[in-house]
Amino acid sequence: MLWDQIYIEYKPMMFGLAYRMLGSAADAEDIVQDVFSQFVQMDRGEVRSEKAYLAKMTTNRCINQLKSSRRQRETYTGPWLPEPMPDYDMIKRSDPAERRENIGYAYLVLLQRLTPLERAIYIAKDTLGLEYHEISEMLGKTEISCRKTFSRAKQKMGHHSEKPVGEGTRTEKQERFVEAFLRASDMGNFKPLLSFLKEEVTLLSDGGGKAKAAINPILGMERVRAFFEGLSAKGSFREGFEPVSVNGEPGVLLKRDGRVSMVLTAEWEPDLSRISRIFLVVNPDKLQLFNQNSPGTAL
Repeated sequence: MLWDQIYIEYKPMMFGLAYRMLGSAADAEDIVQDVFSQFVQMDRGEVRSEKAYLAKMTTNRCINQLKSSRRQRETYTGPWLPEPMPDYDMIKRSDPAERRENIGYAYLVLLQRLTPLERAIYIAKDTLGLEYHEISEMLGKTEISCRKTFSRAKQKMGHHSEKPVGEGTRTEKQERFVEAFLRASDMGNFKPLLSFLKEEVTLLSDGGGKAKAAINPILGMERVRAFFEGLSAKGSFREGFEPVSVNGEPGVLLKRDGRVSMVLTAEWEPDLSRISRIFLVVNPDKLQLFNQNSPGTAL
């Protein structure tokens, strides 16, 4: 197989793996390019499986980067959230055979609970579908160790490790929330939104010290309501929200001076009865994909 054919075939797998590991599309793209540049200089006779070897190189490079960036994460201003992806970018970069829910935004956020090794083993098993003997060879661990690590990671992932509800039901419920949010922001009255929220709902806002954001999580539906109504009263929403598909799921975005300045998405309870967490990304470094030339962000 020619180099360009190998690149076309395996780049989506490599990007999806790196994006889940790092939570950054830009860093994932850099990892893919670096790994492939190294791969083309190798003696291919040493490689039994191109897919397995590229997955191994990508995973180990991601683990090293996560370890080296740990101190940076610890000193990050406010909550750290993954970089969201507009659907047109996700479709273009990712493997079409991947399950949609396995690149959903709440899934990416939850992956941050896992250590780099747990994340690598969980993604290799849950997303790539590798067998334990393949994972152990890839990471230089025993099969027993990989099984135990996967089990521990699965417990941390909670209901996200289970089969999701039907696609149609999921999208319909989320779209109703988006419609309600758009009406609430237009009126400046977010009280009708409370019917979608758990009483203990948590709002996380990522500005990274580069945009105004809540430094601490906002807890409880009434505080979340007050947060949105306070911003609305200050004119922060004057340009209006727009519906958008984020990581395969309905969300909303806000523009300021013609550029996307906020992306909002939510995590639902397993039965879709209520929203348990709301994620706001306002760090401009993490919104670059939404501000690049594209076929349009709105649904």
